[in-house]
Amino acid sequence: MAGYPWVYRLGLVVAGLTLLLVIPLNAVPVQASADESTVAERIGRDLQLIHAGEWEKLPPLDMGRLWARLASDYEEAGEFPKSESAYNHAIELLGKPPNAILEYAALLDNLGLLYLVEGNFDAAETCRLRSYALREKTGDGLAIARGKWMLAEVDLARSRFKEAQKKASEAYAAMVSLNDPFVGERVSTLILLSNASCKTNRCDLGVESGREAKRQALAELPADHLLLGEALIALGYAEWKARLNNDAGQDLQEGVRILRKRTMPGHAHLLIALKVYNDYLKDMHRAAEADEIAKEFKELRSKPVTACVGCTISVYGLVGR
Repeated sequence: MAGYPWVYRLGLVVAGLTLLLVIPLNAVPVQASADESTVAERIGRDLQLIHAGEWEKLPPLDMGRLWARLASDYEEAGEFPKSESAYNHAIELLGKPPNAILEYAALLDNLGLLYLVEGNFDAAETCRLRSYALREKTGDGLAIARGKWMLAEVDLARSRFKEAQKKASEAYAAMVSLNDPFVGERVSTLILLSNASCKTNRCDLGVESGREAKRQALAELPADHLLLGEALIALGYAEWKARLNNDAGQDLQEGVRILRKRTMPGHAHLLIALKVYNDYLKDMHRAAEADEIAKEFKELRSKPVTACVGCTISVYGLVGR
Protein backbone atom coordinates (compact mmCIF):
# COMPACT_ATOMS: atom_id res chain seq x y z
CA MET A 1 0.00 0.00 0.00
CA ALA A 2 2.69 2.46 -0.89
CA GLY A 3 1.55 6.01 -0.50
CA TYR A 4 -1.11 5.25 2.09
CA PRO A 5 -1.05 6.92 5.49
CA TRP A 6 1.13 5.10 8.00
CA VAL A 7 -1.97 4.07 9.87
CA TYR A 8 -3.05 1.87 6.98
CA ARG A 9 0.42 0.38 6.70
CA LEU A 10 0.10 -0.57 10.36
CA GLY A 11 -3.07 -2.40 9.48
CA LEU A 12 -5.27 -0.08 11.49
CA VAL A 13 -8.51 0.07 9.63
CA VAL A 14 -10.40 2.32 11.89
CA ALA A 15 -13.85 3.63 12.33
CA GLY A 16 -13.05 6.69 14.26
CA LEU A 17 -12.40 8.26 11.36
CA THR A 18 -15.51 6.48 12.06
CA LEU A 19 -13.59 9.14 11.87
CA LEU A 20 -14.63 12.28 10.68
CA LEU A 21 -17.43 13.79 12.30
CA VAL A 22 -20.08 11.40 11.10
CA ILE A 23 -23.00 13.25 9.55
CA PRO A 24 -26.35 12.01 10.79
CA LEU A 25 -29.41 12.01 8.64
CA ASN A 26 -30.25 15.66 9.08
CA ALA A 27 -26.78 16.56 7.81
CA VAL A 28 -25.67 17.96 11.16
CA PRO A 29 -22.58 16.54 12.90
CA VAL A 30 -23.03 14.69 16.15
CA GLN A 31 -21.67 16.79 18.99
CA ALA A 32 -22.10 14.32 21.82
CA SER A 33 -24.32 11.48 22.87
CA ALA A 34 -26.11 11.04 26.16
CA ASP A 35 -26.56 7.32 25.38
CA GLU A 36 -24.20 5.45 27.69
CA SER A 37 -25.10 2.00 26.33
CA THR A 38 -22.50 -0.08 24.56
CA VAL A 39 -22.39 -0.21 20.79
CA ALA A 40 -23.40 -3.88 20.94
CA GLU A 41 -26.52 -2.95 22.90
CA ARG A 42 -27.34 -0.22 20.39
CA ILE A 43 -26.93 -2.63 17.50
CA GLY A 44 -29.32 -5.03 19.21
CA ARG A 45 -31.91 -2.28 19.61
CA ASP A 46 -31.40 -1.17 16.00
CA LEU A 47 -32.09 -4.67 14.73
CA GLN A 48 -35.21 -4.98 16.88
CA LEU A 49 -36.53 -1.68 15.54
CA ILE A 50 -35.84 -2.72 11.96
CA HIS A 51 -37.66 -6.01 12.40
CA ALA A 52 -40.58 -4.22 14.03
CA GLY A 53 -40.61 -1.64 11.23
CA GLU A 54 -40.70 -4.33 8.58
CA TRP A 55 -43.58 -6.03 10.38
CA GLU A 56 -45.49 -2.76 10.62
CA LYS A 57 -44.59 -1.82 7.01
CA LEU A 58 -43.13 1.56 7.89
CA PRO A 59 -42.62 4.05 5.02
CA PRO A 60 -39.29 3.85 3.13
CA LEU A 61 -38.08 7.11 4.69
CA ASP A 62 -38.50 5.78 8.23
CA MET A 63 -36.97 2.42 7.38
CA GLY A 64 -34.05 4.13 5.69
CA ARG A 65 -33.34 6.08 8.83
CA LEU A 66 -33.37 2.91 10.92
CA TRP A 67 -30.92 1.20 8.56
CA ALA A 68 -28.70 4.29 8.59
CA ARG A 69 -28.52 4.21 12.38
CA LEU A 70 -27.60 0.53 12.27
CA ALA A 71 -24.90 1.26 9.67
CA SER A 72 -23.35 3.92 11.88
CA ASP A 73 -23.35 1.63 14.91
CA TYR A 74 -21.82 -1.24 12.95
CA GLU A 75 -19.16 1.19 11.75
CA GLU A 76 -18.41 2.26 15.30
CA ALA A 77 -18.10 -1.40 16.26
CA GLY A 78 -15.58 -1.92 13.46
CA GLU A 79 -17.87 -4.36 11.62
CA PHE A 80 -17.24 -2.76 8.25
CA PRO A 81 -18.84 -5.31 5.86
CA LYS A 82 -22.05 -5.21 7.91
CA SER A 83 -21.87 -1.42 8.01
CA GLU A 84 -21.48 -1.20 4.24
CA SER A 85 -24.43 -3.54 3.73
CA ALA A 86 -26.61 -1.50 6.09
CA TYR A 87 -25.62 1.76 4.40
CA ASN A 88 -26.59 0.30 1.04
CA HIS A 89 -29.99 -0.72 2.45
CA ALA A 90 -30.47 2.81 3.76
CA ILE A 91 -29.39 4.40 0.49
CA GLU A 92 -31.81 2.25 -1.48
CA LEU A 93 -34.69 3.23 0.78
CA LEU A 94 -33.82 6.92 1.06
CA GLY A 95 -33.32 7.22 -2.67
CA LYS A 96 -37.06 6.81 -3.13
CA PRO A 97 -38.67 9.60 -1.04
CA PRO A 98 -38.53 12.89 -2.95
CA ASN A 99 -38.13 14.94 0.25
CA ALA A 100 -34.97 13.27 1.54
CA ILE A 101 -32.29 14.68 -0.75
CA LEU A 102 -29.98 15.93 2.00
CA GLU A 103 -30.45 12.78 4.03
CA TYR A 104 -29.54 10.75 0.97
CA ALA A 105 -26.49 12.95 0.40
CA ALA A 106 -25.41 12.51 4.03
CA LEU A 107 -25.67 8.75 3.68
CA LEU A 108 -23.46 8.84 0.61
CA ASP A 109 -20.95 10.91 2.60
CA ASN A 110 -21.00 8.36 5.42
CA LEU A 111 -20.53 5.45 3.04
CA GLY A 112 -17.66 7.41 1.51
CA LEU A 113 -16.25 7.76 5.01
CA LEU A 114 -16.34 4.02 5.45
CA TYR A 115 -14.47 3.55 2.18
CA LEU A 116 -11.88 6.11 3.31
CA VAL A 117 -11.32 4.12 6.48
CA GLU A 118 -10.76 0.99 4.43
CA GLY A 119 -8.40 2.76 2.04
CA ASN A 120 -10.75 2.43 -0.94
CA PHE A 121 -10.23 6.01 -2.10
CA ASP A 122 -11.82 5.58 -5.52
CA ALA A 123 -15.11 4.40 -4.03
CA ALA A 124 -14.95 7.10 -1.37
CA GLU A 125 -14.51 9.80 -3.97
CA THR A 126 -17.38 8.45 -6.07
CA CYS A 127 -19.72 8.61 -3.06
CA ARG A 128 -18.62 12.10 -2.10
CA LEU A 129 -18.95 13.44 -5.65
CA ARG A 130 -22.47 12.03 -5.94
CA SER A 131 -23.34 13.63 -2.62
CA TYR A 132 -21.88 16.97 -3.63
CA ALA A 133 -23.91 17.00 -6.86
CA LEU A 134 -27.09 16.45 -4.84
CA ARG A 135 -26.16 19.21 -2.40
CA GLU A 136 -25.58 21.62 -5.27
CA LYS A 137 -29.04 20.87 -6.63
CA THR A 138 -30.63 22.02 -3.38
CA GLY A 139 -29.04 25.45 -3.60
CA ASP A 140 -28.49 25.28 0.18
CA GLY A 141 -25.25 27.18 0.85
CA LEU A 142 -24.40 25.38 4.07
CA ALA A 143 -25.15 21.98 2.57
CA ILE A 144 -22.83 22.79 -0.32
CA ALA A 145 -20.10 23.94 2.10
CA ARG A 146 -20.42 20.67 4.00
CA GLY A 147 -20.12 18.75 0.75
CA LYS A 148 -16.97 20.65 -0.16
CA TRP A 149 -15.52 19.84 3.26
CA MET A 150 -16.24 16.16 2.60
CA LEU A 151 -14.48 16.32 -0.77
CA ALA A 152 -11.49 18.00 0.89
CA GLU A 153 -11.23 14.97 3.19
CA VAL A 154 -10.82 12.75 0.14
CA ASP A 155 -8.23 15.08 -1.34
CA LEU A 156 -6.23 15.01 1.89
CA ALA A 157 -6.37 11.21 2.04
CA ARG A 158 -5.19 11.04 -1.58
CA SER A 159 -2.28 13.44 -0.92
CA ARG A 160 -3.83 16.14 -3.13
CA PHE A 161 -2.88 18.74 -0.57
CA LYS A 162 -3.38 21.91 -2.62
CA GLU A 163 -6.87 20.78 -3.63
CA ALA A 164 -7.66 19.85 -0.02
CA GLN A 165 -6.47 23.25 1.20
CA LYS A 166 -8.51 25.10 -1.42
CA LYS A 167 -11.73 23.20 -0.76
CA ALA A 168 -11.35 23.39 3.01
CA SER A 169 -10.68 27.13 2.85
CA GLU A 170 -13.73 27.71 0.65
CA ALA A 171 -15.90 25.48 2.86
CA TYR A 172 -14.85 27.26 6.04
CA ALA A 173 -15.37 30.73 4.53
CA ALA A 174 -18.90 29.71 3.54
CA MET A 175 -19.62 28.30 7.00
CA VAL A 176 -18.55 31.59 8.56
CA SER A 177 -20.46 33.79 6.14
CA LEU A 178 -23.60 31.68 6.55
CA ASN A 179 -23.27 31.54 10.34
CA ASP A 180 -22.99 27.78 10.57
CA PRO A 181 -24.28 27.08 14.09
CA PHE A 182 -22.47 23.77 14.49
CA VAL A 183 -19.07 24.21 16.06
CA GLY A 184 -18.11 20.64 15.25
CA GLU A 185 -18.29 21.37 11.53
CA ARG A 186 -16.25 24.54 11.82
CA VAL A 187 -13.57 23.02 14.06
CA SER A 188 -13.27 19.89 11.91
CA THR A 189 -12.87 21.98 8.77
CA LEU A 190 -10.21 24.11 10.44
CA ILE A 191 -8.31 20.99 11.52
CA LEU A 192 -8.37 19.77 7.95
CA LEU A 193 -7.26 23.19 6.69
CA SER A 194 -4.39 23.26 9.18
CA ASN A 195 -3.11 19.86 8.11
CA ALA A 196 -3.48 20.54 4.38
CA SER A 197 -1.72 23.90 4.74
CA CYS A 198 1.28 22.32 6.42
CA LYS A 199 1.48 19.71 3.67
CA THR A 200 1.74 22.55 1.13
CA ASN A 201 4.61 24.10 3.10
CA ARG A 202 2.38 26.84 4.52
CA CYS A 203 2.67 25.94 8.16
CA ASP A 204 2.13 29.60 9.01
CA LEU A 205 -1.42 29.15 7.71
CA GLY A 206 -1.54 25.79 9.46
CA VAL A 207 -0.77 27.48 12.76
CA GLU A 208 -3.37 30.17 12.11
CA SER A 209 -6.10 27.63 11.33
CA GLY A 210 -5.09 25.41 14.22
CA ARG A 211 -5.22 28.27 16.69
CA GLU A 212 -8.68 29.24 15.49
CA ALA A 213 -9.82 25.61 15.82
CA LYS A 214 -8.46 25.56 19.37
CA ARG A 215 -10.12 28.90 20.21
CA GLN A 216 -13.53 27.81 18.98
CA ALA A 217 -13.31 24.41 20.63
CA LEU A 218 -12.37 25.98 23.99
CA ALA A 219 -15.15 28.57 23.70
CA GLU A 220 -18.01 26.40 22.48
CA LEU A 221 -17.39 22.77 23.39
CA PRO A 222 -17.45 21.02 26.78
CA ALA A 223 -14.20 20.77 28.68
CA ASP A 224 -11.74 18.24 27.27
CA HIS A 225 -13.94 17.52 24.27
CA LEU A 226 -12.47 15.05 21.77
CA LEU A 227 -12.41 17.67 19.01
CA LEU A 228 -10.36 19.97 21.24
CA GLY A 229 -7.82 17.21 21.61
CA GLU A 230 -7.68 16.72 17.85
CA ALA A 231 -7.38 20.48 17.29
CA LEU A 232 -4.46 20.64 19.72
CA ILE A 233 -2.66 17.82 17.94
CA ALA A 234 -3.13 19.53 14.57
CA LEU A 235 -2.00 22.87 16.01
CA GLY A 236 0.98 21.34 17.79
CA TYR A 237 2.08 19.64 14.61
CA ALA A 238 1.84 22.91 12.65
CA GLU A 239 3.72 24.81 15.37
CA TRP A 240 6.45 22.19 15.43
CA LYS A 241 6.89 22.36 11.66
CA ALA A 242 6.89 26.18 11.89
CA ARG A 243 9.61 25.85 14.56
CA LEU A 244 7.45 27.28 17.32
CA ASN A 245 8.81 24.49 19.44
CA ASN A 246 7.75 25.53 22.94
CA ASP A 247 4.14 26.14 21.90
CA ALA A 248 4.17 22.87 19.96
CA GLY A 249 5.27 20.86 22.97
CA GLN A 250 2.57 22.30 25.20
CA ASP A 251 -0.22 21.78 22.67
CA LEU A 252 0.85 18.27 21.71
CA GLN A 253 1.12 17.24 25.35
CA GLU A 254 -2.33 18.61 26.15
CA GLY A 255 -3.83 17.05 23.02
CA VAL A 256 -2.44 13.64 23.96
CA ARG A 257 -3.83 14.02 27.47
CA ILE A 258 -7.34 14.68 26.13
CA LEU A 259 -7.18 11.85 23.62
CA ARG A 260 -6.06 9.46 26.36
CA LYS A 261 -9.10 10.56 28.35
CA ARG A 262 -11.64 10.56 25.52
CA THR A 263 -10.70 7.46 23.52
CA MET A 264 -10.35 3.78 24.27
CA PRO A 265 -6.97 2.02 24.22
CA GLY A 266 -6.15 1.04 20.65
CA HIS A 267 -7.99 3.99 19.12
CA ALA A 268 -6.20 5.05 15.94
CA HIS A 269 -6.41 8.76 16.69
CA LEU A 270 -4.65 8.29 20.01
CA LEU A 271 -1.99 6.23 18.24
CA ILE A 272 -1.51 8.97 15.66
CA ALA A 273 -1.23 11.60 18.40
CA LEU A 274 1.37 9.52 20.23
CA LYS A 275 3.33 9.00 17.01
CA VAL A 276 3.38 12.74 16.28
CA TYR A 277 4.33 13.59 19.87
CA ASN A 278 7.07 10.96 19.85
CA ASP A 279 8.53 12.39 16.62
CA TYR A 280 8.45 15.88 18.12
CA LEU A 281 10.22 14.73 21.31
CA LYS A 282 12.93 12.98 19.31
CA ASP A 283 13.41 16.11 17.21
CA MET A 284 13.81 18.09 20.43
CA HIS A 285 16.40 15.53 21.67
CA ARG A 286 14.19 14.65 24.64
CA ALA A 287 15.13 10.99 24.42
CA ALA A 288 13.85 9.78 27.79
CA GLU A 289 10.37 11.24 27.22
CA ALA A 290 10.33 9.96 23.64
CA ASP A 291 11.13 6.46 24.90
CA GLU A 292 8.20 6.57 27.33
CA ILE A 293 5.80 7.60 24.58
CA ALA A 294 7.23 4.92 22.29
CA LYS A 295 6.57 2.28 24.96
CA GLU A 296 2.98 3.49 25.37
CA PHE A 297 2.51 3.46 21.61
CA LYS A 298 3.82 -0.10 21.33
CA GLU A 299 1.59 -1.32 24.15
CA LEU A 300 -1.55 0.33 22.77
CA ARG A 301 -0.93 -1.01 19.26
CA SER A 302 -1.55 -4.48 20.68
CA LYS A 303 -5.06 -3.49 21.81
CA PRO A 304 -8.15 -4.12 19.65
CA VAL A 305 -8.88 -1.21 17.33
CA THR A 306 -11.73 0.90 18.62
CA ALA A 307 -13.97 3.35 16.81
CA CYS A 308 -15.27 6.79 17.42
CA VAL A 309 -18.23 8.49 15.79
CA GLY A 310 -17.12 11.93 16.93
CA CYS A 311 -13.68 12.01 15.34
CA THR A 312 -12.39 13.60 12.20
CA ILE A 313 -10.42 11.92 9.46
CA SER A 314 -8.30 15.03 9.10
CA VAL A 315 -5.79 13.96 11.72
CA TYR A 316 -4.51 11.37 9.28
CA GLY A 317 -2.94 14.27 7.40
CA LEU A 318 -0.50 14.76 10.27
CA VAL A 319 1.71 11.80 9.47
CA GLY A 320 4.10 11.38 6.60
CA ARG A 321 3.24 9.44 3.48
